[in-house]
Amino acid sequence: MATPTHIGHRDPGDGSYNPGLQTGIAPVTRDNQLYTVFIAPLDATCTLGSGSEQYGQDVYSRSPLSGLIGFWNTSSQITVTVSSSDVPGAPAITKTWNDLAVNQAITLPVLGFVARASVTTECQVSVTDGTNTFQTSVTLAALPPTDSQAGITNGFPQIQVNQVAAEVDVGDDLYYAVIAPTRAFIAFDRQANVRWYVVAGDPVNTPELCLPTYNNVRLSDGTFIGSDDHLQQYYTPADLGANEPLGQRELWRFDATGRVYGVYFIRDRAHHSLYELPGENALLYASDYISARNSGEGPNPDNANQGPTSEDCIAILDLTTGFESVYYDLRSIMNFWRTPVPLDLSIPNTYDWVHLNQVVFDSNTGLLIASCRHQGAVVGIDRETGELRFICANHDDWQATETGDITTDWSDLLLTPVNPDTGLPCDLSDPVQKAEADRHFWTWGQHNVQVIGSAAGSNVIEFSVFNNGNFRTRDMSLGVVASENASRCARYRVDPDSREVMKLSEYGETEVGATGYSPYVSTASFFNFQGDSAAPRLLANFGGSNFQQNADYATGLPVTLEPGYSDRLDPADDLLATFQGRVILQEVDLTTITPLFEIEMTSGAYKSPEGDETDIRRVDLYSFRAYKMPLYA
Repeated sequence: MATPTHIGHRDPGDGSYNPGLQTGIAPVTRDNQLYTVFIAPLDATCTLGSGSEQYGQDVYSRSPLSGLIGFWNTSSQITVTVSSSDVPGAPAITKTWNDLAVNQAITLPVLGFVARASVTTECQVSVTDGTNTFQTSVTLAALPPTDSQAGITNGFPQIQVNQVAAEVDVGDDLYYAVIAPTRAFIAFDRQANVRWYVVAGDPVNTPELCLPTYNNVRLSDGTFIGSDDHLQQYYTPADLGANEPLGQRELWRFDATGRVYGVYFIRDRAHHSLYELPGENALLYASDYISARNSGEGPNPDNANQGPTSEDCIAILDLTTGFESVYYDLRSIMNFWRTPVPLDLSIPNTYDWVHLNQVVFDSNTGLLIASCRHQGAVVGIDRETGELRFICANHDDWQATETGDITTDWSDLLLTPVNPDTGLPCDLSDPVQKAEADRHFWTWGQHNVQVIGSAAGSNVIEFSVFNNGNFRTRDMSLGVVASENASRCARYRVDPDSREVMKLSEYGETEVGATGYSPYVSTASFFNFQGDSAAPRLLANFGGSNFQQNADYATGLPVTLEPGYSDRLDPADDLLATFQGRVILQEVDLTTITPLFEIEMTSGAYKSPEGDETDIRRVDLYSFRAYKMPLYA
């Protein structure tokens, strides 16, 4: 039988499909002009320490905790330090540049200011070459208001600090959290002080000042790139179909000072997963390809989502041009007839059967590793040929077809789980072993797959994933309810030759439990502290927790996103009661299983859910992406 395969080309590279990189639109031309004006006065008299340097705070009006300094440079080495006399416990943030150009005007970003809730904060700036120094003090405004403070629904998060850390334990890198919908992209130091942030902005009145606060990633040159639903003022495809949602078609590229360098116009939404292909100046991403499907055609388990299919394509974008170089259609690679678990009804009249939410590349094996949320599957796809190489998922229902005739032997692609207690392959024909694998081994509704290890010349792949845990079974009537569930950060090892998969480690089941249960979004990043394999760490972002007030639950009753669709209906859930979203961000020492750093973020205001009892959707505050990385790239 044929191996499921697809690789295609739909963008001729002439602007007729993807319009590509735009540098002549208002956000870019405005910022270019501001920069030109900023550096215009700089000449050979404006050396460091002369008093004629140029300094500006938030030059581009998008990044309040950033500055820009310009001067005539005479030294190859410059050090910038930002500290705060008002918050002496906030670590000073220092950046030293080496090999700078001399005898010419230069500009440098100044980062690391501190902002607090409800009060202003005084910060000090020092820029020195070791002999000559520029110094200034800056008063930073209070953080933007929360929902409860301002009576809004897209305010700054309310931050609860549970654990802070010392430099010796976690280093100097900052904790970044992208807080949605249309809220903020924030960086915290190890003492949980806010040291940098941008907000979504006002797309109606000042669209040129907006930035993405949803699907953001930092590129190797230090800039950020991201997409968001509210970024739709500058491009909408002329041939937009009736069932295609707006937004997520403008990829904004910007730096930590808030300067926008370009906006990529793309035909198909970049709703999930942006991943830079190292050394290729290209972006691998999950594309919301709205493929043709007539109403009434194909599987329809919920009797509602008729129309095109969505979120079922992988694409590669050339970052030089903004044109698409190749795409992979999962309707041909995966089994379109296998029904989805969980379900998502957020986009009417589309069939979201696979919900591709992350794709990364393993250069050692040449495989694209993709997370297919609604299939509960992590799969490997050959980048060069588009062939499906393995499926890491529950084994049920893969032989489903439109006609009942078997056309693909999916069993050849399905991996067998290894029992962690015996080291032997599980016998999935044994109902007890199968139930155990469903409950504790397989991923369900997962997000944020990442390759974390594979040796050159070996086919073995190690990946990590945030295992959301929706239902924990394909039988939605028997699924685990939110108040008894837990999301888990897990590591797996895949051996394509033996067709086996082993779970190496897991965190969250007992350590965080139902309080952190996140039926959607979230991230898990496994790493070694300072590169030391004897100091394994985890950045855990339980980013999609929802809770209701309930006297029986000290931290609130955990509730799901879409009752009955994202999880089984919970008898404890008061369907129409108000709720809040919650994000729990931790750095965990995996040797001691101890959080070294932990904050919780909520909106600060309970909301009523959208819809009625038959179709409730709870979205308040969540985090799709979180990172630990330096403030300066």
